[in-house]
Amino acid sequence: MSINGHWFEANSSKSCAALLALGSDGRVSVTDAASNELLIEATVSELEPSSRLGNSARFIRFANGGAFETSDNDAVDQLLKHRRNDATEGLLYRLESHLGVVLLAVVLIVALTVGGAIYGVPASARLIAFKLPQSTLDTVASETMAILDRAYFDASELSDKHQAQLLVEFAPVLALYPDMPLKVEFRKGGDHIGANAFALPDGTIIFTDEMIQLSQSAAERIAVLAHEIGHIVERHSLRAVIQNAVLGFIYVTLVGDGTAVGDLLVGLPMLATTLSYSRNHETEADAFSARFLDQQGIPRQAFVDIMQRLGDSMRCNELMDDAKDVDKKSLTTAERLALCETLIAEAGDDSSGQWQDYLSTHPGLERRLIDFTAE
Repeated sequence: MSINGHWFEANSSKSCAALLALGSDGRVSVTDAASNELLIEATVSELEPSSRLGNSARFIRFANGGAFETSDNDAVDQLLKHRRNDATEGLLYRLESHLGVVLLAVVLIVALTVGGAIYGVPASARLIAFKLPQSTLDTVASETMAILDRAYFDASELSDKHQAQLLVEFAPVLALYPDMPLKVEFRKGGDHIGANAFALPDGTIIFTDEMIQLSQSAAERIAVLAHEIGHIVERHSLRAVIQNAVLGFIYVTLVGDGTAVGDLLVGLPMLATTLSYSRNHETEADAFSARFLDQQGIPRQAFVDIMQRLGDSMRCNELMDDAKDVDKKSLTTAERLALCETLIAEAGDDSSGQWQDYLSTHPGLERRLIDFTAE
């Protein structure tokens, strides 16, 4: 048998019309089509053919680096039947050429990708997070705290006496977890953070001044503290970093350098997955807090009350940002609370609806709280 094509010398783009032939002795020869000069000779087993892809031209590479190019794919397939792995190559081609198999492969790839993102990535992130040593947690926490202090937080304006009283209040709770280096610190959240609480990987829990001012009882503050301890116990912050890093790698691998619109559209599933992770983490922390409150005989309503108040505070911030001639920095705490009540009343907001919005990201706790309030 013989195949028409072109011969390319090794390390050169120069080519000539050539003829590849299979002799009766099983050896392959390539000759110049014009001069009939022998260019190279080899056994079939020494050839390295490229895979068949539709009707595109294929290369048959030789040991010296030269290559024979041809569009006669059927003839190449016949030639390769003399190779020991011809059955495998033929099978691969048939699979690649079968539309049903290709569609099935696409479905399987999508299913594996989605399943991996929903189940595999969180499971792997959890495993990795719990394998990291305390020194790593300390490093991540110190760097995070430095960024927060530089960009968002101000020094706490709570008096030393008030802070000491709060630490005494929190001490019995922290003592219940002697294996964890838990500690509480205070910062002023300001316009950027406002009323909030944060848990860092090393066991540091940050309460903002505004969160303390928002609370109305020790039970409410302890409920929030238990929630943040839940984040630390489950290493949520580390898991979030690991999960987002893996998702980012998958995103870049699949999308590459697309256009801005393309990146936005393709990135929406990644955003949805990230939000799903966040909701799962919050649900775990809420469940931890609920169990703690039950064990300590503290009504779950304490957590409900302060979260509802926090939702109202966040809504107030939005309304104040939209209001004209309002200088938030010049307001005292009492003036701010009074203005908030006025703005929310004028806007006709339903705080219970906002609480439901908050609960929409906490489905586990929502069910528990609904059961609780029904009792």
